[in-house]
Amino acid sequence: MALAVAVAGTAVVDIPAASAGDSREQQVGATETRTIRYGPWTLPAATGHTHDEMGSTGNRLTLNIAKPCVQCMVTAIKPNLVYEDGRNANVNTGPMLHHAVIGQLGEPDLVCRLGGLGPKRVFSTGNERTPVTLPAGYGMRIDSGDRWSMVYDLMNHAHEEKSVYISLEYTYVTGEAARRLTPVTPMWLDVVSCLNPTFDVPVGSTTRTARWTSTVNGRIVYLKGHLHHGGRTITTTNVTTGQRICAVTVVSGGSPEFIDPHGNPEISSAPPCAGSPITTIRRGDVLEVAAHYVADHPHENVMGIMTGWIAKG
Repeated sequence: MALAVAVAGTAVVDIPAASAGDSREQQVGATETRTIRYGPWTLPAATGHTHDEMGSTGNRLTLNIAKPCVQCMVTAIKPNLVYEDGRNANVNTGPMLHHAVIGQLGEPDLVCRLGGLGPKRVFSTGNERTPVTLPAGYGMRIDSGDRWSMVYDLMNHAHEEKSVYISLEYTYVTGEAARRLTPVTPMWLDVVSCLNPTFDVPVGSTTRTARWTSTVNGRIVYLKGHLHHGGRTITTTNVTTGQRICAVTVVSGGSPEFIDPHGNPEISSAPPCAGSPITTIRRGDVLEVAAHYVADHPHENVMGIMTGWIAKG
């Protein structure tokens, strides 16, 4: 049965779907799935046919959002945007999940230290809605004292208001089974900066790069990319060793729900990289992320971000 609660002024719909194996597994821990809907939020109507004329919430911050569990290890996250009745909400009917970022307050980010104040960027998604499944044996720890916030920007291609929820389906492990998993730390690499990851691209071909010098030893087990309209590829390379770690090529308009009412395609998939591990890096290795765009008209405030998880040590 669905349960609606209020969290920091945000209605959250909780849809538990727990599953466990035999009685022995129930004693030592279980794998569970829980869907949390954050919202609802009203999207203003579009005023025209171009991206600049789309309705938008703009960047908004919601504090103290619901977590799926405590003293647990998250092993998978599936993002979506939905209507009240659970139907998928995508650009074919107007709504677009421009971006949503979950941060953990008071915890320093691995890449963007900001004086150690955080927030640690835990998870992010764009309208490509790439589902994350960590390789077997790994999990992202959630403790009872963790406080999550969300920054989101939702857009609307339709000429009437829409009301939607951001839906995140979490798979997690509890008990002794969780303690057997190797913990992973989120990592965020982008081609601009910590505080504002946006840049402008002119007409034609543009590649923007940035580098991060690793402060840790570890095994990278998952990476996924995020680009905007006009984006083609995003890659991460270990410049120190010469290894191409991950290359993501996006697809636009791959299914009808990713084509808006005016016939404009949006990014429909960005296949991630996963492995146990994908690669091992050492403290001092230089990682370069490169975002490639091919634009038929100038685009403002695009992004080039690659996020993932690393098992430190």
